[in-house]
Amino acid sequence: MDASPLRQRLDLSGIWECRPLAPDEDALRAEGDWRPMPVPSNWHLAGLENYAGAVAFRRSFAADPSPGRAAHLLFRGVDYYADVWLNGIYLGHHEGYFQPFSFDVTGLLRPQNELLVRVEAPREEPRAVWPNRKRLIKGIFQHHDCRPGSWSLQHGQDAPTGGIWDRVELVYTSPVHIVSLHVAPLQASEASALVLVTARVRSPERRQAEAILELRPLSDKGGSARQALRLSLQPGENELCFTLTVPEPALWWTWDHGDQELYLAELALRDDEGGLDILRERCGLREMRIDEDWTWRLNGRPFFPRGTNIIPAEWLSQYTPEAIARDVSLLREANVNAVRVHAHVNRKELYEALDEAGIAVWQDFALQWGYEDSDDFVREAVRQARDMVRHLFNHPCLVLWCCHNEPLPHNRRRLGPALAAALRAEDPTRRVEEASDFRHHPYPGWYYGSYREFSGLPGAPMPTEFGAQALPDIESLRQMLPPESLWPPDWDAWAYRCFQYHETFHVAGIGTGNSLEEFVAASQDYQARLLKYAIEHYRRAKGRIKGLFQFMFMDPAPLITWSVVDWQRRPKRGYYVLQEAYQPVLPIVTMEREKTT
Repeated sequence: MDASPLRQRLDLSGIWECRPLAPDEDALRAEGDWRPMPVPSNWHLAGLENYAGAVAFRRSFAADPSPGRAAHLLFRGVDYYADVWLNGIYLGHHEGYFQPFSFDVTGLLRPQNELLVRVEAPREEPRAVWPNRKRLIKGIFQHHDCRPGSWSLQHGQDAPTGGIWDRVELVYTSPVHIVSLHVAPLQASEASALVLVTARVRSPERRQAEAILELRPLSDKGGSARQALRLSLQPGENELCFTLTVPEPALWWTWDHGDQELYLAELALRDDEGGLDILRERCGLREMRIDEDWTWRLNGRPFFPRGTNIIPAEWLSQYTPEAIARDVSLLREANVNAVRVHAHVNRKELYEALDEAGIAVWQDFALQWGYEDSDDFVREAVRQARDMVRHLFNHPCLVLWCCHNEPLPHNRRRLGPALAAALRAEDPTRRVEEASDFRHHPYPGWYYGSYREFSGLPGAPMPTEFGAQALPDIESLRQMLPPESLWPPDWDAWAYRCFQYHETFHVAGIGTGNSLEEFVAASQDYQARLLKYAIEHYRRAKGRIKGLFQFMFMDPAPLITWSVVDWQRRPKRGYYVLQEAYQPVLPIVTMEREKTT
């Protein structure tokens, strides 16, 4: 939330023109056929199927160029490289798929304007770069075994995610305006909350002003706080710092511990002539402590994460508020109180919904397996990791940052420590993990051995992945694969959808039966038995096990994976096992002996 009554916005979403570009083609001089494309969208879904490379986007718009106001061109999400021109004037370059970025266009607007954006989402060179020396910081969107093509060298980068996938806006502000507002609860109890609020204010000149910060609950519960500062603003960016004590705050809890109370932080700037700017951010007051031994405490109360990994959508432009609401409802109904956003940063609306639902978030940075180890790459990764923290900082659901999922050895020496140090400096209020590593991801019964090995508590004290694949619902399979590939199975077509043949038949020992229906039933039954056995053993060992995150909850595309809910959001048998095994209070009966007569 960044609403302000003193700002005006022009939404530039709609039908733009686009044109694929040759590798060395100048976007400003591109000629030939331009085609319509909706913005926002991922171009794979909007007419440029399976295209990797550069695309020029353009649109005309009317604007008010009147003096006395600052104007900013705001991009909320572009995948992956962006170069931007307004009326033929180059504004700048941006790298990264998830973070908003903007350009100051004050003085460049005309009554009629031409906006041109060159977006590049390339295919990385197989073997030389991809998969183990990747340069694009896209996590599971660039390389994973739960995306179209799986981790195949030939097809693992198919169905790319490039495009202007979120809104583009023209924002008018006062020349003196608030750039950011971050709310950090340092301590929180039912008696009081100590809150540190930082803000950045940009001014074109030396100026006297007043900043008034209010922190008030969105409901009729809980105390509020207010503080005013006199400012002597300097040209450029100015940092403000407020420390507030909120009496009897309305605390944010996960759904199984209490209410999901939220606050509004409002910062107003004014001078002797009146209001300059107002910025509002939604936040929550809570204190999550995670000890070195992985003991969790929420607002002083012991907390046990009953978690799952989520990759909700392969193409973020598709992940609508309605789809988000459906997924969050499925999570709540499954008794999940924590999610791990697996090796990517999702769209802002998901985190807002998780705030409201009372589901805690373990947030991964968008790194999956191996990357280049150069100085330039480490610097870029650190910059983008800092962007992630600033982008998501105010969400009370977010309780932990993780830098990398399953890093390869060459990325452990510099990249991991550099990222962890940067995130701890950017946000000292949350725990930072250098990696969720292979040792935290036990897969007995799928990659090796028997699922009965879960009785030994592999991955303790905090397993952050475990599970087994299961086939989707029969109707979902029929919508995914053509009849000639479906039965008898075309194993290459199934592998493209991430099905793992060796693990299914030679480790898990699942049989196909005599029909697709029998195969689906056997596959889902095996996943359900494995999850029941694993979760019950982990939960019986509470104390030695501090929490757990099953892999994974839903499919991001038409795939065959470890999910318990398929791409059409039809639950598998494993979903109902998760629902039962994740009850807040779980009765477990252990049979020590059996006697038959």
